[in-house]
Amino acid sequence: MNVAIVGCGAMGQLHAQMASNCGLRIAVCADAVKARASALAKIHGAVAVADIDAALARKDVDIVALTSPTPTHAKLIVAAAKAGKAIFCEKPITRTVAEGRTALTAVQKAGVPLFVGHVVRYFQEFEALRLQAQSGVIGHVGFIKTFRGGMCPVGSAGWFRDFAKSGGAVLDLLIHDFDWIRYAFGDIERVFCQNLMRERPTIMDYAMVTLTLKSGVIAQTIGSWAHPEGFRVKAELCGTDGMLTYDSAEAPIAVMPRQHGKKSPNTIVPSSPVDKSPYQLEWEDFIAHIGGHAPARVTPEDALAALHIAECALKSAKTGAPVTV
Repeated sequence: MNVAIVGCGAMGQLHAQMASNCGLRIAVCADAVKARASALAKIHGAVAVADIDAALARKDVDIVALTSPTPTHAKLIVAAAKAGKAIFCEKPITRTVAEGRTALTAVQKAGVPLFVGHVVRYFQEFEALRLQAQSGVIGHVGFIKTFRGGMCPVGSAGWFRDFAKSGGAVLDLLIHDFDWIRYAFGDIERVFCQNLMRERPTIMDYAMVTLTLKSGVIAQTIGSWAHPEGFRVKAELCGTDGMLTYDSAEAPIAVMPRQHGKKSPNTIVPSSPVDKSPYQLEWEDFIAHIGGHAPARVTPEDALAALHIAECALKSAKTGAPVTV
């Protein structure tokens, strides 16, 4: 199958390689900045175009990979659906829930598959955390804490730093954790959020969101675009019989069983994930799905649900009050 990469920046380059790793042919590289399209096309032996609509309409394209900035997703999903293409879209599905519903309606009407890249579901560390928690190794999970962040990204023309376009750390960054927590532990009932960014462009953002799940689990997730360098992810799952922890800067995963009635220190058992990019795993899942072999791990409805949680969090930050999801 042939792929058109729409948006040839960092994410376009990444997904082009992942699609190629899966045996797909990169046929077209499209970007409003022709030089970016040309640079990526040269790597993959593809055609470079600046006309996005023309790229979507090409008969030699089976799959459209939307790796352009978030504000472009809604229009491009609708156009790709009308062109009858299978669609891989980077998260979030769209900038707003209203746009997402319109896009999903277009996809359903056209009868084409849509996959949204909520890649944390495919990170081996997070999948191991989910499976170990569900196995009961730490008993009943009552509290979850995650951290995700580092330097503030820039993006083409600084779009990440423009809250109106990116939604800040809550919508662009923490949506990963909203989706994974919902995937691993069930629906979220209420959110309370505090953040820095409001409406004006700025070089940093920082947000803390408390989530109350319908199951009674409490989760706290922190997202930072305020660190001076690097990027780091951490997770803690606290249960009645112990904890599961993950820190991307340290051991892959540590299981620390609680030693009931004993004074000895907790035992730490690290485990190593398999050596394959989670971005490639999500492409493999997408390809299996469009081939009719299995349902995708992420559905468009999942992506819309994560976006709704993010919107509720932003509403909470604005009003200073909890918001029911």
